[in-house]
This record gives sequence, structure tokens and C-alpha cells, in this order.
Amino acid sequence: MSDLLHTVEAKGATSQMNFIAGQEAAFWVRARRNRLLADWFSDLTDENVQSYLRLLLDADFAKVESREAEQWILTKIRNDLMGFGIFLTPEQMRDQLRRCETQALLERAG
Repeated sequence: MSDLLHTVEAKGATSQMNFIAGQEAAFWVRARRNRLLADWFSDLTDENVQSYLRLLLDADFAKVESREAEQWILTKIRNDLMGFGIFLTPEQMRDQLRRCETQALLERAG
């Protein structure tokens, strides 16, 4: 095989490994973010954190990573909080999601 083919194969393998690593990192951050959201929700409502986390994870991973999945999670949590008499604006919900996501990213980097 020529050097050119080896170079192309090596670049392809490296690119594929980088893509997989990026997908795994994004998965980990989303899972950790959702865990932090479930903890926050449970602190506000005294709900069982494991049960609520299961709901979030099932819903999130069924929808694939997208803005729609993120919006669905925010709407779900906001509606569930309303059931407990806790009323937050969509902006407050987005801020909380960002805080949890930032913490997850910091934990991943650390």
C-alpha cells in the first residue's frame, strides 16, 4: 500500500475516533446535566431523585440530542414544578439548565 493510502486511512481512523469521543463526551455531559436537574427538582419538591431522574433520562435519550429534546425537558420540569405550586418562568428554567450544563462540563473537564 502506498504512503498516501496509509495517510488517508490514518486520518480517517483519527477522525472517526475524535467523532466517537465527542459523542461520548456529549452523552456524559447530558446525562450529568439531567442528574443535576433531577437533584435540583428533588430539592425543591422532596420528590424521589432516582424516580425523577429516570423520567428525565428516558425522555431525553428517546428524543436524541436536539433543541427539541432540551425544550421538552424544560417544559416537563416546569410543568411538574407547577404541580407543586412552584412557578418559574421559561427564562429561569433555561438559566437553571445552563447552570447544570456548565457544572457538568466543568466536572467532565476536571
